[in-house]
Amino acid sequence: MRNNRDCEPNTRSGRARLQRKDLQLSNDDTIKIAVSGIPRGYHFPRPDGNWLLEKHKEQILGISSKIELVQVPANQVGSVEGFRVLLAEGGNRIHYPGELDWEDYQKFFTPDLEWVQLCSTGFGDNVTPEVLTGTVTLTNAPGLHTIPIAESVLAAILDHAKRLGQRRNDQKNREWNRLENDELGGKTVLILGLGRIGTKVAALCKAFGMHVIGVKRSVEAVRHVDTVFSVGALRENLPQADYVVLALPLTTDTEMLLGQDEFAAMKESAYLINIGRGASIDEQALVQALNCASIAGAYLDAFAEEPLPMNHPLWETENVLLVPHDSHSSPHIGDRMVDIFCANLERFVRNEPLEYICDPKRGY
Repeated sequence: MRNNRDCEPNTRSGRARLQRKDLQLSNDDTIKIAVSGIPRGYHFPRPDGNWLLEKHKEQILGISSKIELVQVPANQVGSVEGFRVLLAEGGNRIHYPGELDWEDYQKFFTPDLEWVQLCSTGFGDNVTPEVLTGTVTLTNAPGLHTIPIAESVLAAILDHAKRLGQRRNDQKNREWNRLENDELGGKTVLILGLGRIGTKVAALCKAFGMHVIGVKRSVEAVRHVDTVFSVGALRENLPQADYVVLALPLTTDTEMLLGQDEFAAMKESAYLINIGRGASIDEQALVQALNCASIAGAYLDAFAEEPLPMNHPLWETENVLLVPHDSHSSPHIGDRMVDIFCANLERFVRNEPLEYICDPKRGY
C-alpha cells in the first residue's frame, strides 16, 4: 500500500494557504529543488544513485526559470540548506537500497523547506513535527502504481484459477498431468478498499465477467462494483467471496483487520490477495488458516516486517506466493512520477493549493 498505496486528491487547509500567501515569488526568488532517493520499482537507476532522465530534467526545469534542480544521492546527503522543495523516495524506518533512510530524510527539514513530494502513496513514516504543524506540506503520489498493481492482482487471480504454479512444478518434474482449471466468469471478488487501485481492480475483474463487491469508508456507488458496504459488514459478506483483495491504507481502523474470525468466515476455496499493508493481516492466523486449508491460498505483496525474516513460517507455508513488495514494478514509474510532481510544481510556482496533501490524522 507502496504502503499506503491509495489517497484521494485534496488541497491544503485554509491555514496552510495563509502561510503560502507570504511566499509570493519575486523576480529574484529561486526555487531550489532536491531530488533524493530512487523510486521503488524504478527500472533505470544510475550507478551514481540518481534517477532523473534528461527528459525529466527538461520537464521540471521548463516550468519556471526560477527553478534550480539538484540531485542528491540517498547515500550522500550532506549540506541541504536552501532547498525549498524535496522530491523524495524513502524516509522510512525500514530502509530499502537506493532510498533515503529516516535520518537522512530528516536532514532536509531545514527552515527553508516548504514542501515534500513523495514518490509513493504511503506516508506513515514520513510525518515529521514540521508536517504536523503545517510548516512543511507533505504530498504523496496516488495513482503512481495503480496500473501495475491492478494487473498484478489479476495475474494472481489467473495464476490461481489456471493452476500455473502446478504447471511449473509438473514441467520441472517432466510430469504430463492434466489439471482441472477454473474460470473467472461468475466468481465473486471482494475488494477491501475502493480507492484508485481497488476501483482499477474492479474494472479488470468486470472485464472477466466477475461479480464485484467491496468495502469503502463512505458507502456509495462505485463504478464496476455491484455492491458497496462498510467495513462493519465485512464478516457477513466474506462467505460469498471467491477472491478477497486487500487494497487498504494502514490506519487504526485497518490494522489487523483480517484475523482468525475473518479467515473462518471465508470459503475453503477462497483465495486471498494482499497488495495493501502487511499489518492489516494477522499473519499468525493466516499461516494457521493456510496450513489447515481453511482457505485455498494467498498472494502476499506486503508483510508486517520487511524484508520477511528468514525464519518466518510463511516461507514454508503451502499455497502461498510471496512477493517482496514490488507488485508495482513498471518501466513507466519514472515518467508518471515526474508528471505528478510537475503538475503540483506548477501550482507551487503559481502559489496555488497543492493536490494530494497527506492527512496524518486519517493516515491517507
